Amino acid sequence: MQRGATAQYHQPAVLPYPSDKGLAPFLSAPAVDFLYKMRQVELITNVNRLSEGTENEGKSLANVIFDSAEDPSQAALLNNASQAWNMNFFLQSLTNEPMAPHESVRRTIAEQFGSFDRFREMFEQHALALFGNGWTWLVQSESGKLSVMNTFNATNPLTAIRSNPYSKVQGVSFSNINRRIGTRSF
Repeated sequence: MQRGATAQYHQPAVLPYPSDKGLAPFLSAPAVDFLYKMRQVELITNVNRLSEGTENEGKSLANVIFDSAEDPSQAALLNNASQAWNMNFFLQSLTNEPMAPHESVRRTIAEQFGSFDRFREMFEQHALALFGNGWTWLVQSESGKLSVMNTFNATNPLTAIRSNPYSKVQGVSFSNINRRIGTRSF
């Protein structure tokens, strides 16, 4: 690659649904377009630009996040890589067809939270308690214990759980969440 041309190691992942129709009533077509074609592309472009010619060039987003998390001079790279990872995880977890969680997932959640409805309430409470930018996650420890956690701004479980950069992060999307908190389309 010629010097001066930004490396394009990372590319936005293809969505598992058509973006031109949106994900009504959760996200309108313009919202999906903004998140995917503008915001995600901007984040990925920044990661490629900021990692070009460094030890982070060519690394996976997870490795870029984990390796840059403790170096304050890498804050811009960390923030862009983390937010790109978060956005990709979010967009890939959504579906254009509402679906119930797989029975084994639902059973495990119910066992660990008392009931699936209790988990949903806890997840929503955590999400609604965020002040400013942030994310709510269902995470699983190496021992298999599930918990709900919030991260703020661009952080994510990869930086919050530093002992293992490959901890499992489970995506849960509820197509009916806006019915419970009011329709808030973007």
